[in-house]
Amino acid sequence: MRDLGGGGPPSGNGGVDRLAGQLTRRQAQILALAANGLSDKEIAKRLGITFRTVRTHFEKLFRDRGIRNRAQAIALWAGGNMLGRPQRPADECPYPKPFPPDFVDCPAYQATQMVTLDLSHRPLGSVMTCRHLEGRLMANTNYRWYGACVLGDVQARRRWSNAVGIDRLHDISTLRQEVSALSMPYVQQLLDLKNAPLGESPLAHTRQVRGVVDELMTKMTALLRERKPVLDALHLPLDACLRLLGIAIDRFVQQGMSEAQWEVPDEVLALFPDDVQAYFRPRQATGGATDSSLAGLNPAAANRQRFPHI
Repeated sequence: MRDLGGGGPPSGNGGVDRLAGQLTRRQAQILALAANGLSDKEIAKRLGITFRTVRTHFEKLFRDRGIRNRAQAIALWAGGNMLGRPQRPADECPYPKPFPPDFVDCPAYQATQMVTLDLSHRPLGSVMTCRHLEGRLMANTNYRWYGACVLGDVQARRRWSNAVGIDRLHDISTLRQEVSALSMPYVQQLLDLKNAPLGESPLAHTRQVRGVVDELMTKMTALLRERKPVLDALHLPLDACLRLLGIAIDRFVQQGMSEAQWEVPDEVLALFPDDVQAYFRPRQATGGATDSSLAGLNPAAANRQRFPHI
């Protein structure tokens, strides 16, 4: 490998090995997180240090190792750490789980409340996850799973969030949490009814389910009508949102499908303006992977269901 200050591209492994051997523990942590796509601000928050401290570590690397910039440091680190071990998937979510309530590190993060079920499909509780997170099988294995982002890698996440709009995403997320909070007790009732024996009158059971759904839709309609000025500002037509909610709830009742297992129907998507359609079809908006050899739900994910919401 040429001298790092010489400006030429690296060749061989000697320089990479030398860089890794000279790093302090903190420098290695910072480079590992940077290689996963985290910004300096995100790295500082993850490690519990200041943004200035992160910058100081990078500046010391530049000065002491003759490295030109942050990108070169990351490239050298990634090259050294790929030696002798499998490369991590580019679409792997690099953030710790479960997500904390105030999580804002990822620009594409969309908080979703997920109900965890036991083997008998009885609710155990709820956790916060991301709308875009799903389990996928590691390439060339039949047993290793990882948490993937349906949007793709870090660049795809930023493209999607920029296309929809950072401010709009924040406001939609706030509205979704209101919808989720309102729906929670009704979803619990529906889960209880779905798992209850039908008894001697299946018709009475069906009427109970329908009654819960009708009450939920009545409450949802009232909430969204109150928030119509917000919906208008976000370019989300009220009628389109109500129709989408109705479809999501019906699918939940009839099939128990999670949000990640179905897309907004074309006829409903057409009711939304072009500038927000990317929000509902994130895979298409970013060219996200749909290869069936890579995609697949972790067996544990079969026992989780997401609340229906916008």
